[in-house]
Amino acid sequence: MTTKAKAKADDETPQDISEAQPTEVTQSLCGKPHFLPALTHVTCTQPEPDPDLPPGTPDHQHQHLDGDALYIW
Repeated sequence: MTTKAKAKADDETPQDISEAQPTEVTQSLCGKPHFLPALTHVTCTQPEPDPDLPPGTPDHQHQHLDGDALYIW
């Protein structure tokens, strides 16, 4: 048994990359770097914690998605 790749329809055109990417960031990002020296280039991409939270409130779980890799700290 063999498989055949699905053919694209001729009327389908690829979307322009500039249309797919957002032009404006609505929330600022946390930006906290990963604590491991080998991963210092990895920074948190979650929204910043609420500054109105009382002192001692735990921060959010920091996350960074890099392709298929999800870094959590």
